[in-house]
Amino acid sequence: MCNTIFGLAAAWMTTKFHYKGKRVLTTLIDLPVTISPVIAGLIFLLTFGRQSPLYPYLKEMNLNIVFAVPGVLLATIFVTLPFISREIIPVMEAQGSGEEEAAALLGADGFTIFWKVTFPHIKWALLYGIILCAARAMGEFGAVSVLSGHLRGKTNTLPLHIEILFNEFAYVPAFAVSSILVFLAVILLIVKSYVEVKGGK
Repeated sequence: MCNTIFGLAAAWMTTKFHYKGKRVLTTLIDLPVTISPVIAGLIFLLTFGRQSPLYPYLKEMNLNIVFAVPGVLLATIFVTLPFISREIIPVMEAQGSGEEEAAALLGADGFTIFWKVTFPHIKWALLYGIILCAARAMGEFGAVSVLSGHLRGKTNTLPLHIEILFNEFAYVPAFAVSSILVFLAVILLIVKSYVEVKGGK
């Protein structure tokens, strides 16, 4: 949900407006692709961990990020940040802004312009980006591994659980959990293929 909102907003700001600092926004969108997930996890660890200047304030608010569910969510959101916006931006660029400008001249408000004019053009690209985002989040290991602390039953995801089982030489349970990930991946591939056909990719 967070990346869907961010992706839509970033694509809109990138394609529909001209302003100074647009290159900064496009660079921020691409940042998670250029940084190793493990390094991203370490950056978050330094930012929110015990050695961080923010830690006393987080402790005062009783907010745990490192070795807690919020840290896992934060790491996952970061590594999947570019997927939705990078699918929508080319479609919006090809669409141009003429239809939105015409609708605005006719008195339509911003939400109506988006829902009635922009969204029909980008709906398949948006859905495709959401599928890619979900697939990436499902298999994320590096950043989540650093921030989660591998707390069994609390912060371990399926990839982390597979690693734990493998390190404990529990190969049969590890294979069983891996099969779940494979099954989910196949479902996502089927949905992705359907969206590609419907969206004309």
